[in-house]
Amino acid sequence: MNFGIIGCSRVARRRFLPAFAESDCARLISVGSRSPAKAGEYAREFGAEQFGDYDSILANKKVDAVYISTPPLLHTEWVLKAAKAGKHIICEKPAFPTLAEARAALAACRRANVRLFENYAFLYHPQHAAARALLPKIGGLARIEVEYLYPFPPEGDIRLKPELGGGVFHDSFGYPIALSLWYFDGTPSSVSYKKTFDSKRGIDIAGDIALHFSNGRELTGRVEIGSERYTSHYTLHGPKGSIEVCRAFAVDADKPAAIVATVANCEEKITIPPASQFQLALEDFCAAVRDDIEKNYAKEILARAEIKERALLSYEKII
Repeated sequence: MNFGIIGCSRVARRRFLPAFAESDCARLISVGSRSPAKAGEYAREFGAEQFGDYDSILANKKVDAVYISTPPLLHTEWVLKAAKAGKHIICEKPAFPTLAEARAALAACRRANVRLFENYAFLYHPQHAAARALLPKIGGLARIEVEYLYPFPPEGDIRLKPELGGGVFHDSFGYPIALSLWYFDGTPSSVSYKKTFDSKRGIDIAGDIALHFSNGRELTGRVEIGSERYTSHYTLHGPKGSIEVCRAFAVDADKPAAIVATVANCEEKITIPPASQFQLALEDFCAAVRDDIEKNYAKEILARAEIKERALLSYEKII
């Protein structure tokens, strides 16, 4: 499948575009940026045949699918344009800032008969399936604790710009939300959210979320930008013990992952061999399009967008 990219972001360069070089099913052929110089730079770095602006990617008849990595508040515009052009779409997270925009974009994709995937690639890393397989050891899953803390990015980064959808909520709260839906069936019965706002920067810099599901199950999570330390882990709690996924959301493709299971005060460390979560996500998407495999991409996008909207409403004390 031939891909074009719309938006030359940092996450595209560091995480997603290298996956094309290792994939047998996807090939990067065109790069689009608002900056011709940056488009050319990325094209040379990743072996693309062509480069230009965003519209040139959609006009290219050789392009079967696009990877959209613009600032988040521009996602809806370019998803709609890509669907109209008949291109299948991988959209960087968070795909949409509101539930209404998610619904409109998915409706447009259905009409155009194209697939839309929200790039929560971390779920494709085999460490999560390995952790879930260990749940019988701890007597099942009752509670998940998530902690995702990271330093401020360099000045000028879009995550620090409120006009481009910056702030920790839109940037990172999709991770615990996506994780909750992966482990628990259905959507939560209640959602609560508290945030810390930096008035000088004009963005939220920290927040705590609680998602309550049926049978007393819950996820609690804290996400913070500007922390002095980096941590990205979650712990699964059951009546007999716990399972910690030590680096949950961004594991380098050439590094192993670690899981620690604790039962009756005995720790067992399990090492998961290196894997590229971005390559695995890319290949899952290509297979779904190529073989017309039924996937839950649309259902997952809507469920995540709904929980995010409920979280914001709970903060405003509307529900």
